[in-house]
Amino acid sequence: MKITQNQYINKSKSTKNIVNSEVHSQLNYSCDISNGYIQSKNLSLFNGVSEEMDCGGNSTFEYAYFLLSNPKKSNVSIYVKNSIITNLSPSPIISKVYYCVEDVAGNLDSSNNITITNSNSSGSMPAGRIFFGNDVEKIYGVYGQNLIIPPYNMYTSNENGGIVISPGFSYLFEISPVKEEITSNFVMSFSWWEEPMSSYLD
Repeated sequence: MKITQNQYINKSKSTKNIVNSEVHSQLNYSCDISNGYIQSKNLSLFNGVSEEMDCGGNSTFEYAYFLLSNPKKSNVSIYVKNSIITNLSPSPIISKVYYCVEDVAGNLDSSNNITITNSNSSGSMPAGRIFFGNDVEKIYGVYGQNLIIPPYNMYTSNENGGIVISPGFSYLFEISPVKEEITSNFVMSFSWWEEPMSSYLD
């Protein structure tokens, strides 16, 4: 059978349409599980902030510490959405970030400023806790990052679930002033969601 030029063009268009249709049907549509709307709708998104801390200069302590911790028997995994350090002082500060922290030797306070983001939750509270303080003797974790926050500024780290805190572990920030003779003030907040360990293992 002889194919004319018109028949060949039509055949090419038809074949192209079939290929496009097949490619379209094979696309897998997925949602971003780090999306705040999804986690809030699932009643699993939480925000929390520490009290204002200071160190250096006229302060008694050289360092300050902030932790997002997952209790040993929580039976949930914590996925960090973001962490924010706000420098309230006229001098830059340094933050050392520690991962997979198993324990901290010292005295820390627990923040009461923790809430779920969805007001339809009927007061559900997270397993995760925020701790802060100056009196820490030793950190049992992995030092993995160093940050400098300018004066009267803030640093936002958008982890988007990239940091997972298992039961019994913490995510820790050690803060100190760049100029030791100046007292630095700062505060830290975390946003995270929680998922049952069973769903993580499925």
